[in-house]
Amino acid sequence: MQVTKKIKLIDFKLTKSIWNLLFGLYKSRFCWNWINFFEHREYVFWEPVKNIDWKASSKAQKIYSKIFEEEKELNVLFLIDTNSSMLFGSSQKSKKDLLEEVFYALAFSSYKNSDNFWVFLFDWINDIKLPYKKDFWNIFKTIKILENIENTWKIEKNRLKIQLEKLKKLNIKDNLIFILSDYIFDENDKNLSILSLGNEIIYVNIFDVLENNLNDFWNEISLNSWTKFLEISQNSKKIEKFNLLRKQKIKNFENILKKNNIWYIFLDTEKDVFKELYHYFSKI
Repeated sequence: MQVTKKIKLIDFKLTKSIWNLLFGLYKSRFCWNWINFFEHREYVFWEPVKNIDWKASSKAQKIYSKIFEEEKELNVLFLIDTNSSMLFGSSQKSKKDLLEEVFYALAFSSYKNSDNFWVFLFDWINDIKLPYKKDFWNIFKTIKILENIENTWKIEKNRLKIQLEKLKKLNIKDNLIFILSDYIFDENDKNLSILSLGNEIIYVNIFDVLENNLNDFWNEISLNSWTKFLEISQNSKKIEKFNLLRKQKIKNFENILKKNNIWYIFLDTEKDVFKELYHYFSKI
């Protein structure tokens, strides 16, 4: 599909009338982390005590509060997994389609907020970096790259860990980082922990509905690749065991992220992208 047609399709599905709601939530959620000192003023008794500048107060023998000015622009990084696993789809909508919708929603919000945003796309072979920009070019270019993903028939298990190590070496600070991937960590990653100290990270887990729940598929399931073939009967107890283990794995991963103060969004191909994002930004 042509990139312009793809963007129009996504934009139509999400609708511009809804964007305004997402913009307000997006801005109020993230700006408070990056604020600059503006001036002192004499303390008023109902103000928060934590704003008192005790050093300045001791010199002037009056109690002064610090007044902060909110920084108007954010640096936003989109770390996007383009591995062949994103091409999987058990219905008309693939994980790649879902990935494009999520990216477009968040990136268009950045664009409308006049934020600097850059994009880092990765798989097990190539890395593609699009520099900081405030215009629509990064969105257009990213959708074009995602549309042209080719199936290499290889899934690199450590691909995200490798990228996090690269980002750590770049010494990135004060960025809002969106990680869009189907990757699930089994244990804590030190580079992820280091990145979370100087940045705010939101991890968006992208799934096909079949990956996490086999109960809704009433027919016999057959999956194959170049080297392996898997067949699961609907009556098999393996389905119940699979669903249980899968839920435990995702819950364990979510707990790992929470320990690092990383926000987590779970999305699969049956969910409405805007409703899920709107619900997420509304409650935090």
